[in-house]
Amino acid sequence: MAPIAIIAKRQGYTVSGCDLAIDGYYCESLIKNGIKISPGHNVEHLEETDILAVSPAVFDLNPNHPEIIEANRRSILMTWQEFAGKYLHKDKTVIAIAGTHGKSTTTVLMGATLENGGFDPLVEAGTVYKPWGGGYRIGSSDYFVCEADEFNYNFLHFSPSVAIINNIEMDHPEFFKNYNQVKEAFMSFIRQLKSPKILIVNEESIGIREVLQELKDYIAANGITIIGYYLKDRFNFAFDCEYKGEIMTSSNKSTMFEVSCPAWRGIFEIGVTGRHNVANALGVLAASVALGMQTKDIKDAFKNFEGVARRSEYIGEARGVKFFDDYAHHPTAVAAMLDSIHLNYPDKAIWAVFEPHQISRIKLFYNEFATALDKADRVIITKTFVGREKFKNLEQLDMSIMADRIGIHKAKYIEEFDLVADFINSNSKSGDIVVVFGAGESYKLTRQIINLMSKDELKENTRTNESLQ
Repeated sequence: MAPIAIIAKRQGYTVSGCDLAIDGYYCESLIKNGIKISPGHNVEHLEETDILAVSPAVFDLNPNHPEIIEANRRSILMTWQEFAGKYLHKDKTVIAIAGTHGKSTTTVLMGATLENGGFDPLVEAGTVYKPWGGGYRIGSSDYFVCEADEFNYNFLHFSPSVAIINNIEMDHPEFFKNYNQVKEAFMSFIRQLKSPKILIVNEESIGIREVLQELKDYIAANGITIIGYYLKDRFNFAFDCEYKGEIMTSSNKSTMFEVSCPAWRGIFEIGVTGRHNVANALGVLAASVALGMQTKDIKDAFKNFEGVARRSEYIGEARGVKFFDDYAHHPTAVAAMLDSIHLNYPDKAIWAVFEPHQISRIKLFYNEFATALDKADRVIITKTFVGREKFKNLEQLDMSIMADRIGIHKAKYIEEFDLVADFINSNSKSGDIVVVFGAGESYKLTRQIINLMSKDELKENTRTNESLQ
């Protein structure tokens, strides 16, 4: 919501907002852009309001909220995605990034690449990109790059000219009844494409393959240009163009990879690591070429891209222990991050600190999460971030059982963040790598552990100096 609010403000809308907490992760950029944030909710906020654009989560948390009821009565209620599609995307060439994982990174990389090529795009992403100072970029061209989220059918408010789909898997069990419903949502999204109707897909995703098979007649009949990309497993489909990637070298700071397509072959370097990020880059490469960008400009953009906040983000070091923050809250994403960390730090002990996100997701992927977390050398599972399921009266799972399943000598359930910080402070060793996973409050925990360990290190150094004196 924050980037959309800022873009709306910059486009001439008068924007204000309210939330129960006004010190969240994205508030700084809102305040910097002169957007007033009121604490709490009150119908008085709507006195001079023409549109109330809300997070879809509010319908689960409090559908009978006085502001919602009043906005419905006045016919001014919509989700922020509906507002973006109806008003901000109007007369724009929309490039939408969809998929179960990797949307934010791919969206920012797409925007940064077009920026480097002189396309001057507007960009909206659900993250923070340090060079832009937020999850947005204000541009003056007709190009608008945005995330397209399947939850609540949010992306069906968008009609992109270019769509990248990274992957399709079951997720959001609090909304989708089953996997087929997820696939049907993505099929509806593809049908939303408008001229020039360019669809770019990851050929290695099983879900994408199934959707393409179902839509192959529609794609052919409706003039959709379909471009595929893959690293290893090619999908036999009537693509208009394909890009094959092959990782050449990888360090803890960058990845070198070769790209080949029927017309050319080239070597690229990107300032992030992990197979999943190379796949994301292939989708951006395909879209950039389709839009007319020069290969040299794409190469330069990739080389200068160092990732986004809360996605494999290096936060800092304390007492020789390195800390990373990662937004992953789906087992596939957790496994991909741990594989990447092991690749870059092969001789180090890897800690996974996992904040479960939503009860329904943990129930659905219980076994998969245990398998993914088992890739770490030490595992801590914290309290569950319930989020929009807060008032659904779902029975909490005993996460200590998952810890026992991973292994009583390897994994622990430690509910409170303070105790997690104490445990890592007492048990980690110099050279260890700690990755904190979660889409809720876990970003606070990463910094809490570093602060605690840094203070203890300072005390130890002070005592050592005093004894030497």
